[in-house]
Amino acid sequence: MPYGTTPTERTVMAHALAFLYGAGALLASTTLLLPHSASTEELGVAIPCVLALGVVVALVVGAGRFGVGVLQTILGLGTVLISQCVLFGGDGAAAYALMYVWIALYASYFFRIGAAVAQLAFAAALYAAVLALQDDTPVAATYWLMGMGTVGVGGVMIARLTRAIRAQAADLAAVAQMASGLSDVSEFGRSTCEGLQQSARADVVIMLEPLDDGAGMQVTAMAGAPEAGLVFNGEPAREALQAAYRTGRPQTILTTATGRGRHRFDGTVQGLAQPILRDGRAVGVLALAWTAPRRGLAERVGTAALLFAAEASVAIDRAERLSKDRERAALEINDNIVQGLVVAKYLATAGNVDKAVEAIDETLGRARRLITDQLEAVGHGGGQIAPGDLARSEASSVGDPARA
Repeated sequence: MPYGTTPTERTVMAHALAFLYGAGALLASTTLLLPHSASTEELGVAIPCVLALGVVVALVVGAGRFGVGVLQTILGLGTVLISQCVLFGGDGAAAYALMYVWIALYASYFFRIGAAVAQLAFAAALYAAVLALQDDTPVAATYWLMGMGTVGVGGVMIARLTRAIRAQAADLAAVAQMASGLSDVSEFGRSTCEGLQQSARADVVIMLEPLDDGAGMQVTAMAGAPEAGLVFNGEPAREALQAAYRTGRPQTILTTATGRGRHRFDGTVQGLAQPILRDGRAVGVLALAWTAPRRGLAERVGTAALLFAAEASVAIDRAERLSKDRERAALEINDNIVQGLVVAKYLATAGNVDKAVEAIDETLGRARRLITDQLEAVGHGGGQIAPGDLARSEASSVGDPARA
């Protein structure tokens, strides 16, 4: 999601831009108070400083009300003011050109890639025009190349770092939302696969858990087209999945494509198998893959897979604990009913029918209270009891002659 979609984010953008405008005005005006070249046209440098201070006031007063498009225009105006300082800076023009770096840093951090590139291209064009108008600038091409090269490198670095940080923040937000927003733990596998698929931009993501007999693994959740899942049918993919589960370490899935038609620059990485660990032991595997092999695996893909696998481990543990709690509740309800009915049976056999009926009523009341307590407990947890959740793992032996 692009930055600047909320009033709070636009306020941050406006304040940051106001800071840059204010800093630029302060530094440029200070150069006029310090000893400077006689070739510097003081009025030509002072006017951009005054205009910049006016922009600062507007940005502070209207913070949060300016849209991203308006802020892009204001940043472009900043490029014009910097270029004016360079144009009238005389022998010190190269010092003013350093402020172009601020344009790159701001645009690369806050704007989309296309908008940031447009800002840098505009700055490069204006700087080239200014150097062309300055007849006394030695080796103008060198000045332009080094200046714009520095601006471009700084912009690319900030853009890459910003993209990685925001992607990681988005992964954390997605995991937190899944952890707090799902009432049915059985749905967590599908949500985990969908979240990882979106984060890694994979074609398919699957979650595998061991079979009850331990003889292999089965797919318990999937995100992506079923056709894309065929990439896991290859021998290298199956070996990677088994190795991830056996060793508890992530395994790269390599492609099986070979032969004369392959180019030496073609990719060989098909996907990644990330084990789901509990207490240091693998309890499942979270695997992602692309239909078109890649030359390598981005670091953030591995980080995202580890993050979602860790949350899946928590979900599996929560599901097991919930299952045990519900089984204990079922046993308590069953045992209370059985005990009450046994008492009622003996009372009836002894001929005390009234006491037997009273015992049955009391038993039904206790059972009703126990079930109500369980429903309230589940409701407070944001979930609901599904059919069979309060079933005993074994039937009661009461009334069974073989087990009496």
